[in-house]
Amino acid sequence: MVKLVWFSEIQWDYLVTRKQQVLKRFPADWDILFVEPFVVGKQQHWRPCRRGNITVLTIPFLKTIPQPALAAIQDVRIMRWLAGGFGWLYFTLFSLLLGFASRQRLIGLSSAYWGRIAARLPAARHCYDANDAHLDFPSTPVWLRGYLEAYLRVADIVFAVSPEIRESVQQLGGHHVHLLGNGVDYEHFSHQQERPVELDTINTQILGYAGAMDWLDPELIRRVCLAYPEYTVILIGPEIRPGWFSSQSEFKGLANLRYLGRVKYRVLPAYIQAFSVALIPFVVNDLTRPLNPNKLYEYCAAGKPVVSMNYSSTIRGLRKVIYVADTREAFVEQISEALQVPQDSRRQELARGNSWDHVAKQMKQAFLSTQGPNA
Repeated sequence: MVKLVWFSEIQWDYLVTRKQQVLKRFPADWDILFVEPFVVGKQQHWRPCRRGNITVLTIPFLKTIPQPALAAIQDVRIMRWLAGGFGWLYFTLFSLLLGFASRQRLIGLSSAYWGRIAARLPAARHCYDANDAHLDFPSTPVWLRGYLEAYLRVADIVFAVSPEIRESVQQLGGHHVHLLGNGVDYEHFSHQQERPVELDTINTQILGYAGAMDWLDPELIRRVCLAYPEYTVILIGPEIRPGWFSSQSEFKGLANLRYLGRVKYRVLPAYIQAFSVALIPFVVNDLTRPLNPNKLYEYCAAGKPVVSMNYSSTIRGLRKVIYVADTREAFVEQISEALQVPQDSRRQELARGNSWDHVAKQMKQAFLSTQGPNA
């Protein structure tokens, strides 16, 4: 039986992301341990919890801390050493109890904070999944680069979701870097669902966004609301920084803007299917430059016209399928164009070609067949 340990930067039950989508599609006879971080206010899995063939376990460990005072404590080397030592002991104990201590195990990592410890763990393969530019997020400590570089030195294979991330990982010392983009559960988003009751009070067409709030350009959203007062602009998704929406001065007085918060993944397609146009109104900066967002393929699987800011090479390469705007003014104008073309088979063709089944298959094959420096 294949044993796989995955060190994650996000909790299993928080959001359905690339990790859950891929791991759920690995063979049923694989035994998988998903190590998730401790998050204040969220459900923890101090006792191992089964999700099919996947065991979920919470381990208190190093992570990005937005509070400056607490982050300063973690910046002290001896404090990191103590926290890291505790995390290693915690993991070692449970890996023995759960049967994941074999030297033939596979190790996957998407949390750079586990880099140094994971690099020292014996395994048949070490994998790094660069699903984001993990060193570029706000509040990322300067010492985290060394943790990631330590893991990249032993990683037999690296997956990068975009050319920009592939380049940055290679500069950090990564080798055997494979471009493997994000995807979509095509059947889930293309299958028609009933209109959510929450939208029953909306009698206008909807311009919508579904995803994390913190990538958004508030000024651009304000302009969209003002340019299309006869439409309702809906934002759906979690706030990475609590209070993000209410703190945006640009949103004050916009009668046609609604924030619905996070919705469950199983009903998310129903909301997207209610959109007349699906939006990706991201800020354009170094943080968004490497993104290849799941929502792009989810929108397309639902058959919706997509209007996006030109923030990455992935988006630029899709100008024939979606509407790509180089400026805020162009973004607002292209919504009008998108409304005129509600159907286009190329959108769903794009989604079908980027399914999670394909991504999982490619990753599984690479896990089992790649001959890296430590194989």
